Amino acid sequence: MKKRILFVGGDPAVCREFQAQNSGPDAAWTVQSAGSGEEALALCYQASFDAVVADVRLSGMSGPDFLNALMRQQPKAMRIVLSDMADTESTMKCVGQAHHHMLKPCAAATLTGVLGRAFAREAWLPSAPVQGLMAQMRHVPSPPKAYFQVVEEMRSPSCSIEKIADLISNDPAITAKVLQLANSALFGLELNVVRPLEAIGYIGLETTKAIVLLAHTFSSFDQLKLTGFSVDELWRHSVRTGQYAQHIATMESTSPGVSEQAFAGGLLHDIGKLLFAANHAGMFAKVLRLAREQHCNLWEAEAQLLPGMGHAELGATVLSIWGLPAAITEAVALHHCPWNHRIAGFNPVTAVHAANILDHETHPDPAIILPSQINTAYLKDLGLAGRVDQWRRQCQAFG
Repeated sequence: MKKRILFVGGDPAVCREFQAQNSGPDAAWTVQSAGSGEEALALCYQASFDAVVADVRLSGMSGPDFLNALMRQQPKAMRIVLSDMADTESTMKCVGQAHHHMLKPCAAATLTGVLGRAFAREAWLPSAPVQGLMAQMRHVPSPPKAYFQVVEEMRSPSCSIEKIADLISNDPAITAKVLQLANSALFGLELNVVRPLEAIGYIGLETTKAIVLLAHTFSSFDQLKLTGFSVDELWRHSVRTGQYAQHIATMESTSPGVSEQAFAGGLLHDIGKLLFAANHAGMFAKVLRLAREQHCNLWEAEAQLLPGMGHAELGATVLSIWGLPAAITEAVALHHCPWNHRIAGFNPVTAVHAANILDHETHPDPAIILPSQINTAYLKDLGLAGRVDQWRRQCQAFG
């Protein structure tokens, strides 16, 4: 049976292109469109839709108001929001109300891929509990201006590393973190990297983009008193996990894209811990207490107290709102339970899962009550069970 999709507001060309690609008897979708939120809600009274793609800015009513009404009318419909890269304010108002946030301009083929993966259950989607938790959060930093500028430059056909370096240089805090990472022993560099341009040449564009986000997020919480873990240790663990994931991906995949996605996923995999502790300190303390009492690891304690909305899911939801690729948000969301990923074979989820645990083995954190274990059954299904010792040796060689 064909699935039904409703386009609301935004660029009519995307709807027409999607419709053209999904016409004919074998098409997977039937398409309708509405020019305003009111018109869309009227259509929703008449028929059910499997997915609704809405512009963040609508005529007659705001995007958040439309999404609230849509959730009441058709709670099972997948909700996708399209927003301009620079319209951070409107996008953040939709936090907790949409399953996916996609940046404009959005090609119909990209949207088709997102929908296909989601309905095939091959992509991670935030659950209703996660969306509810997000809606209660008060400390969710918007991505810095430099991030959007870097992303926009990377999307340009005439992308210039020099220009990206100049953009980063305008933010001293981010510059410091980029240089810190490039000079890290994890990269084994003999040169002293002192300029962002040099740093980007060593760490790559995707890594640069991820470090811009991570550096800004950490600096946003500098003044908050967070209990339960060391922010400095979390930073060090995040960087090492990213590097370990990149090494593992390089060993197992010939695609440079997979290595970059693995690094970014590892770098950002625990960003949800920071958001959780900053926004729900009381609940985070309860999770830590339960982990100590039951001598279990953190994510298992979260699963007992907060089914379906632990730090991994929370972090991935924020990253999807910020427009990061699905491969990275999936790696973040599933780094404790990679078996829930439906893509066969080695992928960034695999790399981040293993890297996170290998770093905890090499650099034990006293705040971690019981470290997780690499899931051997999952790796056996991928034909990778015999590779763990080689991954461990490779990662340990980098400190």
